Formats: sequence, structure tokens, C-alpha cells
Amino acid sequence: MNRSRSDGQETHNRVLDAAGAIFAAKGCHDAKVADICRKAKANVAAVNYYFGGKEKLYVEAWRDAFERSLAAYPPDGGIPASASAEERLRGQILALIKRIMDPNSLDFDIAHKEMANPTGLLSEVMRRSVEPLRQHLTTVVRELLGPQATEPQVRLCEMSIHSQCFGPLMHERHRRHAPKEHGGPGPLPKEITYAVMADHVFRFSLAGICEVRNHSKSSALRRPVKP
Repeated sequence: MNRSRSDGQETHNRVLDAAGAIFAAKGCHDAKVADICRKAKANVAAVNYYFGGKEKLYVEAWRDAFERSLAAYPPDGGIPASASAEERLRGQILALIKRIMDPNSLDFDIAHKEMANPTGLLSEVMRRSVEPLRQHLTTVVRELLGPQATEPQVRLCEMSIHSQCFGPLMHERHRRHAPKEHGGPGPLPKEITYAVMADHVFRFSLAGICEVRNHSKSSALRRPVKP
């Protein structure tokens, strides 16, 4: 009985691992159940038996990849909650950049394929999974901006930080997989390591946040006092 359960869990895990790799490479539409099971060395019925079909497996594969990515690179970057807002911001930026630059973070590749050829299947699981991370960053940004900042200012700063991380690094990530004959921009200079990138994004973002905070304070001082 225990051996049967162990074999079943091993098959489940192999199918999930194979699915993550194939969905990351091909996307949901082009991934074939037969290819997944062949890679997993499992019977073609395994997808239905363990996951209830390809669509549910797709969702579970992204969730599994996302959880593995966070386990490898905790979102706080190892910075304690008692640290200053500046240190916590640096930690979050560093963790995000490490995740993006790691080719084993298949959740980014699956999400990229989903954006290119949407199924709508990942919308809810991604919202529930990613929103706490966004809120975590928003909390630090709000603290750095101070009480005078408006919610739109907080959101714009949070979006700007994410954009700096995702833009060039997702390009670099997918450039490695593109056929060489496609041409396009070359790789990032080798001097731009993840540590260099994280430090730049941190300093650039902090300077921008300081400018927005100063502007908010000046605007508050210019507002007429209500009688």
C-alpha cells in the first residue's frame, strides 16, 4: 500500500516537472499531453488521473514553478522586517532580479508564453499568488514616500520599480532562447551582473521616490488652509 502511494507520488511529481519544462518552452496551446507524459516516462492517462486534464495541469505547473522560485529566492531578500525601508527595498529588488535572471525560474517563461498566446487559465492563480508580493513592495514604497503621498503616486512608483526589473532582464532571458539568425539587440554587457543591476535599480528608484516625496511635501505646503 505504501509502495503504491510512493509510486503514485513519484509519477505525479515527474508529470508536474515535465509539464513545467514543456509549458515554459512551448506554451499551453502547443504543449502536447503525449510529449509531457513521454518526458515524464508516464502513461498518457497520467495527466487526467493526477490532474484532471491538461488545463488543470497547466495551472498547477505554473503554481509549482512559482512556489519553487520563491523558495529559492525569498521575496524579502533575506532582509528582516525590522530593517529600514531602504534596506527592505534593496532586498526586494535584489530577490526579484535574481529570480528573473535564474533560467530555472520557469514561472516567468510560462507567464511570458501565456502573455504571447493567452488562454486565460492563469489569470486567477497569478492574481492570488503575485498580489501579496506587489503589496509587500507597495508597503515599503508608501513608507518611503511618506504620509503626504497619494495612492496614485505610490502605485506609479511601485510600477516603475517593477518595470526596471522586468524590461531589460526579461529581454535578456528570452534572447538566450531565440534562434541566432533572428538577430536583434545583443546581450547585456558582461559587467552588468545581477548585483550591479540590483544596485542600479535600487539607487535609481530611491532617487525617484525622494523626488516624488519632496514634490508631495511642496504641494501640501502650497495648498490653502481651510478656515
